[in-house]
Amino acid sequence: MRTIAVMSAALLVIALTSVLAARADEHGPFTDHGVGAEVSRSRGVTATVDGDGNRVVLVWMMDHGGTRSKLIIDADTGETEQIEFERPIHDSPFAVLHSTRNLWYSQFANRFYEFDPEARSFTFIGETPTRCAMSMHEDEEGVIWAGLYPNGELISFDPDTRELVNHGRMNEETWPQYLRSMAVDQAGWVYAGIGTTRAQVAGYNPETGEMHTFIPEDQRESGTGEVRLGVDGNVYALARGWGWHRLDAGEATSIDEMPVDRAPMRTGSQGSVFRGFPDGSRIAQLNIPDRILVIEEADGTERRVDFDYESEGSLIYTLTLAPDNAIYGSTGHPLRVFRFDLETGDLSDRALPGGHLNQMITMGDLVYGGNYAGGTLHEFDVTQPWDPGDEEDSNPINLGSARPDIIRPHVLLGHPDGRHVLMGGTPAYGHTGGGLMIYDTEERDYTVIPHTDLLEHQAPTSLVALPGGDLVGGTTTAPGTGGERLADEAELFVFDWENREVVWREAIVPGVQRLNEVVLAPDGLVYGIATDATLFVFDPEAREIVHEESLEEYGRPAGSQAPRSMVLGPDDTIYMLFTGAIVALTPGSFEHEKLADSPTPITAGVVLHDGRIYFSSRSHLWSYELQ
Repeated sequence: MRTIAVMSAALLVIALTSVLAARADEHGPFTDHGVGAEVSRSRGVTATVDGDGNRVVLVWMMDHGGTRSKLIIDADTGETEQIEFERPIHDSPFAVLHSTRNLWYSQFANRFYEFDPEARSFTFIGETPTRCAMSMHEDEEGVIWAGLYPNGELISFDPDTRELVNHGRMNEETWPQYLRSMAVDQAGWVYAGIGTTRAQVAGYNPETGEMHTFIPEDQRESGTGEVRLGVDGNVYALARGWGWHRLDAGEATSIDEMPVDRAPMRTGSQGSVFRGFPDGSRIAQLNIPDRILVIEEADGTERRVDFDYESEGSLIYTLTLAPDNAIYGSTGHPLRVFRFDLETGDLSDRALPGGHLNQMITMGDLVYGGNYAGGTLHEFDVTQPWDPGDEEDSNPINLGSARPDIIRPHVLLGHPDGRHVLMGGTPAYGHTGGGLMIYDTEERDYTVIPHTDLLEHQAPTSLVALPGGDLVGGTTTAPGTGGERLADEAELFVFDWENREVVWREAIVPGVQRLNEVVLAPDGLVYGIATDATLFVFDPEAREIVHEESLEEYGRPAGSQAPRSMVLGPDDTIYMLFTGAIVALTPGSFEHEKLADSPTPITAGVVLHDGRIYFSSRSHLWSYELQ
């Protein structure tokens, strides 16, 4: 079921800006240029001891394929043991728990996991009804409770009887359920704080099977309910619009505030780091991407420990051709900006705060990127030293956030006036309808147009500028994560640049929920692709669709959260990326042909340079030589 790899940190230490030698691998006209960033990230960390009393750090490790290994770092020597395990689906932890019995838990990929650091092995893996826990809690008897996404099931695991039980759904809605906090009171009732479209708090009595929700419908607001176990053994709940309540035996009593401190427990979200070792020492710093561990001893002295691990790299989300004759791209979780030197083939990468740049573009001499989950726009001068931040001399510099109207950017566009950068995307968690950010590079300021002034309950996912400056764009009906879909079909729209308003809109492909990409061709027509592989051609002068056909023979259109699956070549041909093929489309005639089947899944792109189409396949940078 698993393989174990043991390595010494002394064999390899990777510094922040280490240059990775290119490992070009030829596949006919296709070339694999290597992994953009050979890094992983943690999805929960705890400090403990193994069966021999050695201080160890346990890490759920995630690369582009999700979490599929457990890393054990010896806090004294830096030696690592990496234990791989099978999962039925691609997934990672969103909640972790280190129990009072020194057992390390999570639930994801439809599985419940118990790991024993003393045995250095998984001691229980059981099937669960759905994807992943958003919160976990240990009760007074040592039973582990977990609230599952997206259906809101409550499960429990008894470490004595080894029984894993599904107790049913705590709350039912038409949107995904985030049970982001849990607590058990002295009467044995289990409570969960739920979000994000409208907050709720739910309770369950294991003895009777009774389920109950506490927040009245007229008091539910957007956000997430929260439950906390106090040091007095009582459970306290809070939600915006409802206020503080004490929960006891299934009853809620209104109070002004939580009167006691929260009870300590090693449980939390995927970003949790439980730092303390039993001897009083602690993790002062843990940098998984750069392979650095700093231990603060009980006497306050600090010691750096270098370690290593195997990684298949983090997922590449976007690519752009920069002014320094290099391709830049962004990976996600962790966010690394990598550089591929087109002359030498060398790859290097650097860290940037955030989840991932969903799209990067080049306008003039500068590179711009749209960052999830802050909905922030970054500006990067590739000729200057790397020093990210919010100050005027930072590089990249954070230009501002479109939150809550945009937290997940889906499209970036440099306006042909050379002055404005536009960013569109979906909104904050639990919200519906995304906005459009317009950044003025001369004034160093921006405005955000909300969905109510664009296309209500929808969000821009694709944009192209017409010669006069007006925009043509496509939308998605997808809400922010955990939100409620309120629009029926994606629409194509025309945006008047001078007056900053939508002047034409239409649902052009029946039933389609997203229009992935649009490009302007030399014939003055806008060519686009929908998620169902429908090709559409739009005449912006007549404001009508002049051609439509299915390209499903080529498979599913490629692209990540910001698709970038179409590019206009210098030969006036439109090149299109599908997950398994590269297709050429001739404007005017609408003729298309498959140029090649890809030997690897195409996941994001796209850069066309010197007769080559560059794209990503998961964590690898690839290219295809046009014949």
